[in-house]
Amino acid sequence: MTMRGSVVSWSSRKTGASSLNHPVDIAFDYISQLALAVESDLSRVEEWYRSVHILELGGMTAQELVVQGSADLVIGFLRSIRRGERD
Repeated sequence: MTMRGSVVSWSSRKTGASSLNHPVDIAFDYISQLALAVESDLSRVEEWYRSVHILELGGMTAQELVVQGSADLVIGFLRSIRRGERD
């Protein structure tokens, strides 16, 4: 199974969607791929996305930020981790 396939199946299972065509699903897919580059365990990525409050982003979870239309903040946060600018 490919990483993308894993992410898509997780997204579809959680949202009930049959394909990624909704902006929130598209943002989720991209964020999940970035997060999997930081943490390779899909279950930990899922837990982080849904329940870890990111202090640097106002104490909201990645999921909350995506739903409110602020996926770009989460993407920037993950990119800065990948560049080694934060833990």
